[in-house]
Amino acid sequence: MTERKSIDVVVNPRAGAGRAAKLVGDLVRELAKKRYDVEVHRTERPGHAGQIVRDLVSGGAKTIAVMGGDGSFHEAVQGLLDDEGKLAVKDATLAFVPAGTGGDLKKTLGVPDDAIEIARYIDEATPRRMDLGQLDHKTHDGREGRRLFVNIASFGVGGLVDKLVNEGPKWLGGRVTFFVGTLRASVSYKNVRVKVTTDGEPFFDGPMYAISVANGRYFGGGMLIAPDADLFDGLFDVVALGDMNRIQSTLLATKIYRGAHLGQPMVTHRRARVVHAVTTGVEDCLLDVDGEAPGKLESTFTVLEGAVPVLVRA
Repeated sequence: MTERKSIDVVVNPRAGAGRAAKLVGDLVRELAKKRYDVEVHRTERPGHAGQIVRDLVSGGAKTIAVMGGDGSFHEAVQGLLDDEGKLAVKDATLAFVPAGTGGDLKKTLGVPDDAIEIARYIDEATPRRMDLGQLDHKTHDGREGRRLFVNIASFGVGGLVDKLVNEGPKWLGGRVTFFVGTLRASVSYKNVRVKVTTDGEPFFDGPMYAISVANGRYFGGGMLIAPDADLFDGLFDVVALGDMNRIQSTLLATKIYRGAHLGQPMVTHRRARVVHAVTTGVEDCLLDVDGEAPGKLESTFTVLEGAVPVLVRA
């Protein structure tokens, strides 16, 4: 007889305008058919996913599936930081179960979103050590902050997009919600002057629309900002959109959705392990980190190569 397996599922029931709450029951049933013993942990407040993951990791959990959007997975990986801000993974393997608004990470990882297919994915996948980004930054009130990120951290217009998206309704769906948020932000956003180095070398100095530090490929509800990024290569893909106006940024957005923007005027790309960014003007420059808005520059982004095992299917 096949040996039974155990898995913990951390679910944000509010993700995807309630889709996660409906999906989790179906997933539990499908996993049970594959001889999994499933324990479900529902988040109750912002940041709760990280605390649940921290408790599960310290308790020796072997496989932890996180169900929700990109923001839910971002919250969950914060539980891998100990009280001193150091990575503490132990023996846990994570799995991402998409059920949120944006859905950008699932495109890079190739995770399905149907309960039957997700259960098959989890059962057939094997652990592979994935890179994480470590972000040391200023919080909104000027304190020192540290967090991990899975997909993409950016600064510039993205911080304003996050604010507008998170304050607005999600029923339009991920792609439309983020596209509308981007259009609204482009109306009021003014380019900020920054100075950026990559691995200690000059990369960008001047006014910019947005700069992305990419571990994954997609952000903003389907924008293919870093078409060559690899979650497992130990490098960030850094993409700078320079001093462009509203019309230029809107026209470029159509190319970004196709991943056809690299090499275009005012677009600069480089790979690096460490990125440092600081504002050189008087304006604050807001951060967008896996769809969350934790603070502003000055910031340092560092690749943590092979930081955490995740379930992936060949």
